[in-house]
Amino acid sequence: MKKMLPALALSLATSSALALGPMPKEAGFSGEVQLGAAGGPVKTNFLAEAVTIDLSNDKIYDYTSPTETTIIVPSLQFEVGYTFSGGNTRVRLANGAVENSLDFSFNTLLGLRHDFDSLGNIEIAALLPTPGVKVWQDPYLLDQKRRSTDRDSTGAHLAWDRIFGSGLEFVGSFRKRDIENERSGNSIGILSPSQRDLLDRQGDLYRYELGYMVDVGAIKVRPSVAWIDRDLDGGAMAQDGFEIGIGLLYQGSGYSWLNRVAYQDLDGDRENPIFVGKTNDAEVYVFASELRIPEPFGWDNWFTAVGLAWGENQADIKFNKSSAAIFAARLGRRV
Repeated sequence: MKKMLPALALSLATSSALALGPMPKEAGFSGEVQLGAAGGPVKTNFLAEAVTIDLSNDKIYDYTSPTETTIIVPSLQFEVGYTFSGGNTRVRLANGAVENSLDFSFNTLLGLRHDFDSLGNIEIAALLPTPGVKVWQDPYLLDQKRRSTDRDSTGAHLAWDRIFGSGLEFVGSFRKRDIENERSGNSIGILSPSQRDLLDRQGDLYRYELGYMVDVGAIKVRPSVAWIDRDLDGGAMAQDGFEIGIGLLYQGSGYSWLNRVAYQDLDGDRENPIFVGKTNDAEVYVFASELRIPEPFGWDNWFTAVGLAWGENQADIKFNKSSAAIFAARLGRRV
């Protein structure tokens, strides 16, 4: 079954391939806007919809791995801002995905950046909520239609690249996740109130990443390591662990080809009261690739972008598994 989604397309982890891009060479307003289409299969037991489009079935009959839903989506990405005279300071507004978007955690970034002579380039930003993502109030309800509820997140973001003139980069983020009606486990009568509290999906999300950019001819190579702390209110849903990744960026004759692969090893905090003896341990695999081709049909300031993004959450608990594989094609214009 195919679904149409008039909103943002899923983009898995390409944003982590670079900490900060180059500062515009000229002062004033500049940026880019991309519009196109994307689609592919999504598997999840917890996400209900994104901007009114179903991401999973409203009725389940057992606690097995999620079934597949295919979505077709318009894909919109933008980054616009103003560079002040002197060329060292810029304010910008951009949309996109956070580092792990298997849960469709999109945010809009409002940032202020300054490039220092010797300290490096630093951006501080607010992560603004992107409305429209809904989760199931009680994802564990069986044999009846589950009800959806709004999920939102806000936070802050810090990026510091070319630290003291080196290739070292740091990216840190904090997000607070809220669910309007969190009722996980309420349908399971044998659970005590304290056991239901262990299933709470709200809480604080932290990520701290170190990367190092190396130029190898026309190719930029960026290995990275990150610490992830999902300090959720429900101990059975909380996780922490590490990520290792590598990004590759090729630039030549106006073309650019961006690739990133990453692996996460996450440990659950408390035993799940439904799946006795198991915690929310998981291994997550991510691959993303995007090719940009300049001046299609000879149009100045235009470009095309085609990409593939794949991610899979191999959770120890089958019910918690998730995956997404999205192909996207967009036409963009620099402004």
